[in-house]
Amino acid sequence: MEQKRTKDQLKAHIREKNQQIILTAAEKVFAQHGLTKATTKMIADEAGLPKANIHYYYRSKQDLLEAVLKHIMGLWLSSITRFSIEDGPKVSLTRYIAEKMQQSRENTDASKIFALSLISEEPFLLTFLQEHFIKEMEREKQIIQTWINEGKMQVLSIEHLFISIWALTQTYADFDAQVKLMLQKTELDEKDHAMSKQFITHMVLSSCGITEA
Repeated sequence: MEQKRTKDQLKAHIREKNQQIILTAAEKVFAQHGLTKATTKMIADEAGLPKANIHYYYRSKQDLLEAVLKHIMGLWLSSITRFSIEDGPKVSLTRYIAEKMQQSRENTDASKIFALSLISEEPFLLTFLQEHFIKEMEREKQIIQTWINEGKMQVLSIEHLFISIWALTQTYADFDAQVKLMLQKTELDEKDHAMSKQFITHMVLSSCGITEA
């Protein structure tokens, strides 16, 4: 019995390890080649595994894309700190912007895949967002409305506030080539990231009528 349990645990470990290797390779290939041009052969080559191994775990490229998207959304939802009424709008929004920009910076490929999937209106992603993300955002919207009611923020469209924050924070990952051209650099350094975070934070807080002093 103990020997069978050990074998099952080993199989589960190997499966988990191979799936992580495949997902990491898939993120890179999807981000570099796009959702349409990427193939399971490219992903297999990037992972250093036979193509048959890819299909053993994922029946099709679509199944693999959905697994990648599920992993990305799980990562983002678990890494962003929820708003706190007690912390107030300045602290909460500043932290939210910093965490969003950090996530996009550390997971550039994931951010690009997310953007590409939205552009192509991938049904899996739209359903996932509707079932999980939108419900989560309702709580955050209610907290912001409380701050508005208390006079801690000026009256504004909460939906468009979030849309603007997403656009501002994800641009540096999704369109990094354009950012580099604008700044006339081949790579962005720590100073660039610090300046962009400071600028975006200032824009958002100012538009909300929140003083930074």
